[in-house]
Amino acid sequence: MNRFVLCAVAAGVATLSGIGPASAASEDVRVTYESSISTNSGNAYEVEITATVTRIGDHYELKGKVKSTCIHSTGPDQKWGLAFGSSAESWRYEEGACGDRRTTYEDINVSGPLLPDGRVYLQAGAFGGNGFGSWGWGTKRSVWV
Repeated sequence: MNRFVLCAVAAGVATLSGIGPASAASEDVRVTYESSISTNSGNAYEVEITATVTRIGDHYELKGKVKSTCIHSTGPDQKWGLAFGSSAESWRYEEGACGDRRTTYEDINVSGPLLPDGRVYLQAGAFGGNGFGSWGWGTKRSVWV
């Protein structure tokens, strides 16, 4: 009897403290990508993504805002990008139009599977340049929920 009570209390403490895999935890995160005006293309990019990542059982939910400002002189239409994923999945991508010489805001709301480690990766980027264009990416960040 005492052994059962001790196990039940230990399980309750682990869950209440946020250690249990089914606990709801959240973490705020900010990722950015900036590239000043290129001497080759005349293009520039500024992307800032602020979000909250929340654990919901064995999944995560990422909700936030994308703020983007670009200067488009040559090449393909510019885009902002968010690369994201967890230890349970490959990288996935969300993208949208980057504001040309004006700041634009967009909501982002994505979700995915989560392993017990609770690790979610995020990285902001932008697409553009000369010719066919290419992606540039900022620093990769991790949060644990």
